[in-house]
Amino acid sequence: MNFVCTKTDIRSPYFDLIQHKSANDWYLYLDEGWTQKENYFYKGFSSSWCKIYFDPIVRIETNKLRDFPIYYNEDSITNFQKLENQVPVDGIVKIDDKIQIDYIPNFYPRITREHQSFKECFDLLYDAVIENVGIFSAHNKKTVYIPQQGGIDTLTVRSVFDFLNVKYETFDLPKDAPSMSKLGTELAKEHWGFQQIKEQDDSVIVTGFYGDEWILRNPYYAHVILSDRGIDITDKFDGIPNCYMKQYFENYRNKCGKPSGIDVETLITQICNDFQIWHVNKTYFLSPLKHISLLTLLSADTQTVIDQVTDAKLSKAIIEKCNPKLLDLIDPLKNQHDPVWFPPSN
Repeated sequence: MNFVCTKTDIRSPYFDLIQHKSANDWYLYLDEGWTQKENYFYKGFSSSWCKIYFDPIVRIETNKLRDFPIYYNEDSITNFQKLENQVPVDGIVKIDDKIQIDYIPNFYPRITREHQSFKECFDLLYDAVIENVGIFSAHNKKTVYIPQQGGIDTLTVRSVFDFLNVKYETFDLPKDAPSMSKLGTELAKEHWGFQQIKEQDDSVIVTGFYGDEWILRNPYYAHVILSDRGIDITDKFDGIPNCYMKQYFENYRNKCGKPSGIDVETLITQICNDFQIWHVNKTYFLSPLKHISLLTLLSADTQTVIDQVTDAKLSKAIIEKCNPKLLDLIDPLKNQHDPVWFPPSN
């Protein structure tokens, strides 16, 4: 789901992208896997897709929670190489003679100020992941792969696949960093998610990506919420001898020891504009831990926030309901068994 649209006739091969020329003299370069239908190109599935209208006016449309960044300058627009400007997730790109960015009004939701109980947060997360996996599986015909590692987010998603009786195969992460296509190598320079995957044609790789950010386990995001309530997240971690996120929190200790300077509304925009992984060539990715309704978790009651950011209790409750046998596979500590070639934790 990678593209470049430019006024320049780029000499081939350019990351092995396929060139298309429009009637208004713009060139479009696409990776593998796009389907051309009348006046547009399409790639993806229900929860992660991109449609590029090409004649006569270029227009880029995506699912509401776009999975990739969009960069542009005066004569080019792309989603896999940084340029001077970036389009936020609420921006819509059109190109006639010049690049034009329109914005969707009231894009970012307003969340309730009433605190959500653990049960209400559980129901939000359960319904969101069930919906994402259910809609995907109803139309998917590709082979689905899920890593067999013991990360809490991977096992949360895997448990829902089991609960819905959706067929998948497990795979072990390679001991050494996999070789990648030219495009994948370029993407991995700026986006850590692509450093963790092996491209596999005509397959869907299920990920636990976005779990930290969308379900209250990013320590800094939890710090923003808790500090607004007068609670020091560092004190909470220091008061717990052992928990799933204990070691990982040390990467955030200094950052969480200072006032955040942002409010929950700003946090919502950061979460929605956090782009981690998207389809590359004929390898597709499903990341079910991302759903607009999950922003309501930012209103979780204080104990639910603390329990989730320290020990992933909300995620564990989903696994317990959907496939309790997987609870025994959870790593004692986050990222404990990552391959040595994985990038260091943020």
